[in-house]
Amino acid sequence: TPYQEANIFTSEVLTEVMKQPEAQREVVFLVYVEGFRYSEAAQMLEVPIGTVMSRLAAVRQKLAWMKADVKQPTPQKGKA
Repeated sequence: TPYQEANIFTSEVLTEVMKQPEAQREVVFLVYVEGFRYSEAAQMLEVPIGTVMSRLAAVRQKLAWMKADVKQPTPQKGKA
């Protein structure tokens, strides 16, 4: 089903994120998992906001191949 495919894709993304340097992983988890704003993550990590942005950009670039290789499933009409 599309939802099983989404779970597999999510698992693969998490596996790839865990392979990244610790500084990049920290930012990914603070911003994308915990939901902090860039400015909040920068303050927590005691780095400039530009550093947070560049670390996220680096991870997104490293993971971009996954988006190209795997078609993301879309929910079926009428299902939530």
